[in-house]
Amino acid sequence: MSNIIELSNIYKSFDQGVHHLEILKGIDLTIASSEMVALVGASGAGKSTLLHIMGLLERADDGEVLMSGIPTKDLTDIKRTKIRRHEIGFVYQFHNLLPDFDAIDNVIMPQLIAGTSKKIALERAKELLAKMGLEDRMEHRPGELSGGEQQRVAIARSLANRPRLILADEPTGNLDEKTGNGVMDILLELSKEEGISALIATHNTNLAQRMDRIISLKNGIVQDNI
Repeated sequence: MSNIIELSNIYKSFDQGVHHLEILKGIDLTIASSEMVALVGASGAGKSTLLHIMGLLERADDGEVLMSGIPTKDLTDIKRTKIRRHEIGFVYQFHNLLPDFDAIDNVIMPQLIAGTSKKIALERAKELLAKMGLEDRMEHRPGELSGGEQQRVAIARSLANRPRLILADEPTGNLDEKTGNGVMDILLELSKEEGISALIATHNTNLAQRMDRIISLKNGIVQDNI
């Protein structure tokens, strides 16, 4: 089984006033193709920072991130953006949908930015939203949708460009348990259906136990939970 992403000796720190905070201290992590991994850890442990580095949104202070075997450390911002646009889908605790666009346009937009034709983008958006159970809600704006519906649109958007990796940061953290479970059922089902790898940061123990593997981030180091 090939690896979709590999992190080698990743370090990241921040300065806050007179304080120097070492957040990640030599992270080594590999996620295989089609593997679903849960990332657990206390608030402030650095889970979001790790996700941002994996998603090429931030650069590590040291170490290397390989996407499908390709080193990204020395790539230009333009090349990193291209990889991010085509290879990675993001899901956040807060959906971050465009409020002035309806559901289907929110799913079409990233496809157009990636160079997909409007016809194909529309077909893909309709397909994904239908799988999300939102056939009758496609023309509603985010403010007209429930929290669970908004997050389902956000998941559809993350899958729109057929990424190889989904990075999700507390995707059910803003939802009640029943709604959150329903949202994750859909995310996991579609990820497996399309052969997508995923790293899901969560405090939800039940959700974590549904993954292929659980890893924990503590004191700046990642380790597998046995």
